[in-house]
Amino acid sequence: MISEKSYVEYREYIRLNSVFPVSFKMSGVFDGTIVADWTQGYTCNISKGGICLEASHVKKWVADYLNESEQSLDLRISIPLGLPPIKAVAQVLWMNVVEEKEEENKKYQIGVGFTDIDKKDLKRMMAKARWFKFSFKTVVAVAVALLIAFLGSTFREYKLREANKKIIQSLVISQQEENQTNKIIEQIIREKKIISKQIESMSNNVEGSSDFKNQYEELVRREGKMNDQLKVISRRIEGMEESVVEQMYKWLKNYQSPTTGLVSSFKGDVGIVKDWAFIYDQALTVTAFLLFDDVDGAKNILNFFQRNLKNDFQGFPNGYYYDSGDVSEWTVHSGPNIWVGIAIMQYSNRTGDYYYLPMARRIADWIIMMQNKDPKGGIKGGPDLTWFATEHNLDAYAFFDMLIQVTGEEKYVIAKKKVFSWLKEYALIPHGKDYKSPPINRGNGDATIATDTYAWGLAAIGPKLLDETGMDPEQIMNFAQEHCGVDVVYVRPSGMKINVKGFDFSKSANMPRGGLVSSEWTAQMIISFKMLSDFFNDKDEYNKAGYYREKSEIYLGELNKLIISSPSARGQGEGCLPYATLPNVDTGHGWLTPHGESTCSVAGTAYGIMAIKRFNPLMFEFKMSDDEACDDSCE
Repeated sequence: MISEKSYVEYREYIRLNSVFPVSFKMSGVFDGTIVADWTQGYTCNISKGGICLEASHVKKWVADYLNESEQSLDLRISIPLGLPPIKAVAQVLWMNVVEEKEEENKKYQIGVGFTDIDKKDLKRMMAKARWFKFSFKTVVAVAVALLIAFLGSTFREYKLREANKKIIQSLVISQQEENQTNKIIEQIIREKKIISKQIESMSNNVEGSSDFKNQYEELVRREGKMNDQLKVISRRIEGMEESVVEQMYKWLKNYQSPTTGLVSSFKGDVGIVKDWAFIYDQALTVTAFLLFDDVDGAKNILNFFQRNLKNDFQGFPNGYYYDSGDVSEWTVHSGPNIWVGIAIMQYSNRTGDYYYLPMARRIADWIIMMQNKDPKGGIKGGPDLTWFATEHNLDAYAFFDMLIQVTGEEKYVIAKKKVFSWLKEYALIPHGKDYKSPPINRGNGDATIATDTYAWGLAAIGPKLLDETGMDPEQIMNFAQEHCGVDVVYVRPSGMKINVKGFDFSKSANMPRGGLVSSEWTAQMIISFKMLSDFFNDKDEYNKAGYYREKSEIYLGELNKLIISSPSARGQGEGCLPYATLPNVDTGHGWLTPHGESTCSVAGTAYGIMAIKRFNPLMFEFKMSDDEACDDSCE
């Protein structure tokens, strides 16, 4: 065994006291066992010739082996404040026990001399050690400055969170004021009608009719006053809504992983899906980012899919872990993959950048391959599934239509015609003017009520084509409102109880849980009501256009009442939407709502942004001209 004195002579330079984390392991075989375990320790001091390190929790046989041989060690020396660990090889020169405890809890000092270390790494390590030795006061000053900066930043973040929460709370309260004011106006109108009839019936009684006329005039004054108040509230809401939708976008940005580009689907969920990023949600987020001209944010998501696009593409799995990019749900469904394709098409249409178009073609070709296996031209739920969902076929119709506009290729024209034929045969059920059963089936042979099929029926196909097909788009929306519309009490995270009108996932009367409001599916209905209004406006039916525009605005106001503040520090109190008004309950379609009353949903938030922006993700905002359409250069 080499003595400590020999080691001191071996070292060529002055020792510098230092405390750097260090991991070490022996290389070789001991008693027939390959040694591969790393032991943790730290440096006592260092020099250019070697280091003295301390370690405890060293296995007894390892300690014995080190003490009896000039063993070669692999070292990993971690230098604080960045940069990768320094890799080195060193020879054990001496070893002492410095603290006697139980056998494997003894503390050892081990002197080693470097036999292999990069000169740059050695220089870096020595410079850091000198810095620690001679700049203690500077370090303290820097630490104090950093602490002050941290406290200042924390205070600013606190103020920001509180300001964000205040805006959201004010929006919710203002929406309630607007609702209450509208109810008062409606009551005044009813009273005016009653008094008007009284005046007509007492036309021969001048004195009696005079009293009623005075009452009528007072109601007119009250109505005017309430309408003025309503205008003030509406202007206030409009300003706050603009601020809150910006918050919702920032919330999505805050939770976008810098490494994968993915956004965690449910922040606040304590269940198994808490770190999952569902690909459908990522597709919606791409479109939400584009609505704020955040091209880089959208590209970061699409780049993830580009990196994971395999040569033998058979669909992306339904979900990934947002921070690592590993697969979290291996099931492959057609619909979410089509939505990734739709997101690419929206990106291409809005930016004129066709970089991701080949990926959209790969998705479309895979979908067409499945479609060709069905004699009726339908698209089943996935490659390993047998059921056919209307939802997926509506998605595909919109996707193929976008591809036609961008590429003009005949194969997409054929695919679109085939999927529309399937929809007409199995999903769209004309009933004249009175629907007693669902106007749109959930799937082939499945008449289960599903709210999104009604909203997406209008959003994907359009009211005009539905009308030409023998469907009544007005009655589709009325059916959805009659069977899926709910009025519930929502308990906000603060404990505040509010009444909210919106749309359930299914017919709430059939659900033991009672009614709930889905933020995402309510947002879908808001967009479709707006489309219905535009449809009647184009037909010069202005009363109906105004009626459905008002419906859209009313439900948008209700959706605003669901916006909550992100409770986490990373969320900074920004606005987001919960998935539904009840946690951990059955949706009626095979999955549960997320856990937690404060859980924010990417799908709900992204679709909420689209509703506020009045944007339909299943159609292009503007039609492309022949000059703008993609040519061979898009390949």
